[in-house]
Amino acid sequence: MSGAGATGLGVSGEAVVLGAEVTAGHDGEAELTLTVRFENGVVAPVVLDSEAGFEALAACGASSAAELAGQPWRRVIAGLAR
Repeated sequence: MSGAGATGLGVSGEAVVLGAEVTAGHDGEAELTLTVRFENGVVAPVVLDSEAGFEALAACGASSAAELAGQPWRRVIAGLAR
C-alpha cells in the first residue's frame, strides 16, 4: 500500500483508501466501491456513482481502480467537490 503506514492509515493518521473495485449498481450502471479505513479505525465501503468515480480517479491521478489503494480519503473528497 503506497504512502500508508502499517495500520493502513496515512502517515498522519488520516483516513485512507484500502482498495477499490468496479461494481454493478442496483440499476445495472457501473459504480466504484471504495473500502476506506477511517481515522477511528472503522473500515467501511463507500459507493460512488460512475461520474463521481471518474472524478475520484482524476483527483488521485489514477488510471485504474487498483491505483486508488493507499490514496488519502481527503484527496478523493477533494475530487468530488470540484
